[in-house]
Amino acid sequence: MNNHNELHGGETEHRPETNPSHAPRHASPGTGRRAAIGVTAFAFLLVAVFTYGHYSRSRQAAALEQTTESNAAEAPTVDVVAAIRSTPTRILTLPGEARPFYETTLFARTTGYLKKWNVDIGDHVQEGQAMALIETPELDDQLRESKAKVDELRAEVKLAQAAADFAKISFARWDTGTPDGVVSQQERDQKKSDLDSALAHVEASKANVALGQAEVDRLQTLEDFKQVVAPFAGIVTERHVDIGDLVSAGSSSNTTSLFKIAQYDRVRVFVDVPQASSRAIHVGMRVKATAPEHPDYPYHGTVDRTAGMIDPSTRMLKVEVLVDNPDLLLLPGTYLQVEFETTREHAPLRIPAAALNMKPDGPEVAVVASDGTVTFHKIQIEQDLGEFIEISNGLSEGDRVALNISRDVREGGHVLARSEPPPPIITASIEPPTRIPMAAIQH
Repeated sequence: MNNHNELHGGETEHRPETNPSHAPRHASPGTGRRAAIGVTAFAFLLVAVFTYGHYSRSRQAAALEQTTESNAAEAPTVDVVAAIRSTPTRILTLPGEARPFYETTLFARTTGYLKKWNVDIGDHVQEGQAMALIETPELDDQLRESKAKVDELRAEVKLAQAAADFAKISFARWDTGTPDGVVSQQERDQKKSDLDSALAHVEASKANVALGQAEVDRLQTLEDFKQVVAPFAGIVTERHVDIGDLVSAGSSSNTTSLFKIAQYDRVRVFVDVPQASSRAIHVGMRVKATAPEHPDYPYHGTVDRTAGMIDPSTRMLKVEVLVDNPDLLLLPGTYLQVEFETTREHAPLRIPAAALNMKPDGPEVAVVASDGTVTFHKIQIEQDLGEFIEISNGLSEGDRVALNISRDVREGGHVLARSEPPPPIITASIEPPTRIPMAAIQH
């Protein structure tokens, strides 16, 4: 023991005291027990919350299931509308296109150079007014040559006439006999032949004069075409030539037109009427037309004529309506809404389009009886008006049809009917496409 102390410099070794409980000396004896109690209480609280939540959800699910079963047992509620009779008179609105009453494209009737033009697009012209002048130097030379040729032929006529007169006198002298009374038959026949030949030469010369004069007249007519005139009063809508342009006579694909003019103080409005409504259109019936950009400014007209047949490619009847347009506000090419007031001997029934059910074997509607029983009726549609439809067969006036009925409702099922007001009276209408018209032509 002493040797050990000496090895460490004579110092004495101190060892710490051991604590069997390993607890801090400052901790109280009841701290661990209280912590265990807190943890246990928190665990019980979590179990209680979970148990209550599960029980609450179970009650809610049971209540929802009970409500669903209760609602399923009740009849569904549907809106119903009574089918009513449409009025015999209806307004059929269809798209139409305005075209000028007269419209023509002017081509040159003689070949030459455009010397000047007097009118331009938008100008008003009167019938016979000069619109342009064509310069034709070659034609002028041909006309002078032809006139000189005619003068020459007329001179030939005079020579032939003089020869004929001499032959006539000579024949008359030989025909009456010579002073000695002796006339040879051969000499007489020769004089007669000379006279006939002279007269024939006169007729041939006159024919040549007539032929030459015809050529002069033809060239003079072409000379008159040097001045391009308006065939009727109207407005110039197109001009395709300018001063110095070479213009050729004719209207083939290789020639250029000069002007285009139109008269539209009265316009023709062409409308395609569907086959189903074609029998209601007749010549003389009054028509109202409106432009989409001016719906409050109507134009009134009359059905002037129809094509008299249904176009097999479109199943439409071409109808021409004449509309007065004295202020020229209705421009050619404008799309219009044309209203025809038609009458029907047997007005169909009308129901909302929401009542229609499309099935593979055709359209049908659900009719609700007074006790709520549902029956499905096959129907025949006469006219689709968009929000409403007209029925020609399958329903009776006053039948209550269901709107937007569920697919779960079957034939013979029951529903709770909730009445809706009857559909309003509307006009049949087919809206035309929107199109921007040309700028209005000023007077």
